[in-house]
Amino acid sequence: MSAPVVSADVVRLTPGAPCPREELGGKAASLDRMVQAGFPVPDTAVVTAAAYRSVAGQPELAGLLARLQAGDVVPAAEVDAAFDRVPVPAALADHLVSAAREVGGGGRIAVRSSATVEDMAGASFAGQYRSSLDVPPDRVVAAVRRTWASLWHPAPCAYRRAWGISSDDVAMPAVLMRMVPARSAGVVFTVDPGGTPGALRVEAVPELGEALVSGDRTPEVWLLPRGGDPRADVPPQVREAAALALRAEQAVGGTPQDVEWAWDGATTWLVQARPITTGPARTDDGSDTEPDGAELTTAGIGETLPGLLPPLVWDVSSFLVEEALRTGLSRLWELPGDRCGAHEFVRRVQGRAALDLDLLKAAARAVPGGSEAELERQYFGAALPGADEGVPARWWRTGRVQLRGAAARRAAIAEAAVVVPAVDAVLAAPPELSELADGAVLAYRQRLLDLGARAMTAEFAVASAAVAAYRELERTLAGHLGEEPAAAAVQRVTTGAGRARSRSATASAAVFAGPTWAERGVAALPAQPGRRDERDRARRDLEAELQSRPAWRRVRILTGQVVDVRVHVLRRLITDATDGLARREQVKAAVLALGGEVRRVHLELGSRLVRAGVLETATDVDLLSAAELPAALRGGPPPPAVLARRQRWLRQRAGDVPLPVRFTGSPSTSPAEPPSGDVLTGWAASPGRHTGRARVVREPVPDRLQPGEVLVAAATDAGWSPLFLRAGAIVVERGGPLSHAAIVARELGLPAVLNLAGATTVLDGRWVTVDGDTGVVTVHADGPGRQA
Repeated sequence: MSAPVVSADVVRLTPGAPCPREELGGKAASLDRMVQAGFPVPDTAVVTAAAYRSVAGQPELAGLLARLQAGDVVPAAEVDAAFDRVPVPAALADHLVSAAREVGGGGRIAVRSSATVEDMAGASFAGQYRSSLDVPPDRVVAAVRRTWASLWHPAPCAYRRAWGISSDDVAMPAVLMRMVPARSAGVVFTVDPGGTPGALRVEAVPELGEALVSGDRTPEVWLLPRGGDPRADVPPQVREAAALALRAEQAVGGTPQDVEWAWDGATTWLVQARPITTGPARTDDGSDTEPDGAELTTAGIGETLPGLLPPLVWDVSSFLVEEALRTGLSRLWELPGDRCGAHEFVRRVQGRAALDLDLLKAAARAVPGGSEAELERQYFGAALPGADEGVPARWWRTGRVQLRGAAARRAAIAEAAVVVPAVDAVLAAPPELSELADGAVLAYRQRLLDLGARAMTAEFAVASAAVAAYRELERTLAGHLGEEPAAAAVQRVTTGAGRARSRSATASAAVFAGPTWAERGVAALPAQPGRRDERDRARRDLEAELQSRPAWRRVRILTGQVVDVRVHVLRRLITDATDGLARREQVKAAVLALGGEVRRVHLELGSRLVRAGVLETATDVDLLSAAELPAALRGGPPPPAVLARRQRWLRQRAGDVPLPVRFTGSPSTSPAEPPSGDVLTGWAASPGRHTGRARVVREPVPDRLQPGEVLVAAATDAGWSPLFLRAGAIVVERGGPLSHAAIVARELGLPAVLNLAGATTVLDGRWVTVDGDTGVVTVHADGPGRQA
């Protein structure tokens, strides 16, 4: 059945005769759907897209529209004047007047916009186009002209550009609707835009709802339950409007609706229905992983993926870390068959990285001799009460794991010996990117990422081997010295073993593909002087102390050792630990250097997108996902409004406190309970004592720390190295014995106390003494040496 037609240019909305959407535009198509579903819609006709195009295509408008489509900004008054002058065919003008008289019953009508890019789910264009109320039939042509012209006003043109909507084939149908003699009118949001669960929002003003939509009047507001009866004091027309809106939502398949209504004292009319674009929705940058109830932890990942990670950096670096974890763990156990997604181990929460602690515990339990409790001790320093200690495995099963572990360590050493020179070779002769086409640059980028995946896997492997060697040395000495003296002894005999090799200003400062040292305004970092002599003295002192102990001498006499074999074993363990730490640093430096080359590629592509008008600055390339980057180069970028939203969200998140060490779901952003008292105890990370003014630093900017001040931070990573060179001592809320803060502090001979929760909330500006031998920070009243 065809729709009743006043003319080929005007159609009536009539039940049982749906009209093609492309001729109706967004608003009229929604009204037609409501009419077909039997909703009370005032009598309505639509001036079709074809009618608009018959006028807009005339030569008198060709020059204006060409300028507008080329991106020129033309004042609204000039656009209105052009549309007022363009001839409207006499037949079309007659049809408009006839349709206005028919739907209005001889009375006045409303002329509303219904652009082909209006009332979409993602962009409503609310208030962008012009509508006219109380229009007499003999003035309908002038009102329709004004609506047509508003399609090209500066605001909607800018809005279309912001959402990446082409203006090449837009059209402006117009709705001619009978005016409702409203005694009350308003809008219903079927989902409360304020986020109240299970509620809809009704707003109403006396008489016409236009005053509400335009903001001229403050409405009465009701939050009503979506299910069940509202309060008894809710006016009947408000109840009816709410019920009408919920029916409209159901009619369109459950999409939340923004419904305009009018009540004439007898009937509640539906005058507009469109998808809600302001209701509760995902407001982040789209790169966070969906929570699934797993317990997560930031321990062990905050130094590899530190801080706020924009989409492109996250996509690249998290892929490398995920692959490295999978490869390393698969050498000891098999991943469950259903855990093969892109982000099983590594998650992004509120823009920051976390690890799936439940999956790591499963890995620990799966390894013979491993346990959940042991993993918690390694990650957090102690196991929580009730942590599973596991069941001791048969000797042959643990022996097999030890053999596999030894093989993995040998493979890690061999892989590091390949990866480091391979990275050096790539960086020795990088291509001139400006001379390459987009496809060639992307291909080069992919080769860098392939090498990056191998390098990151090697980094994780050598780091794991270094940790194992370090802990083996601690366990061996603990049997002779006790746990705390053993930990201090291991610190001394490995001091400076993990010293940084020289780093170029072009290397990523902290995270693969992240900003370089040069971007942070820091020159190349020289290698720190070796401390081999200091380590040798510490080793000799340790050997002398052990050999002087009666128990040590007694065992040697009873076993008849002419040569003290245990000393040779100890030296081998020390060598394994120091070599492992040095190797870890070498591979990490290579990874960050390679990340700097990927960063150079990204900025080159960002510059090309700036020239194409897609981005404002080259660094905005980080707002794109890895999948969006090649699409943007091909001319299909995300809309500017999407990129702007991502940037706003990242700026808002920049001031958040760090994620908790362990959490489930969406953690609170409130700071931890601050410590109290003047003697604060943490973990002794690097020996020595220093008194100075504490300075809390949130971001690794060297100028924020004066030489000799005590650096106080929530956590640190490789990007903080310039501040360590200025500090007199270090206090960090998080970190273990092999964390960046602990290693670098020992390299530089800085007293350091770690795992002092809440330090950043109470120490800023205070005079403190940091005792890296005992793990104690003493707060003084006014100045150095004066205790409160």
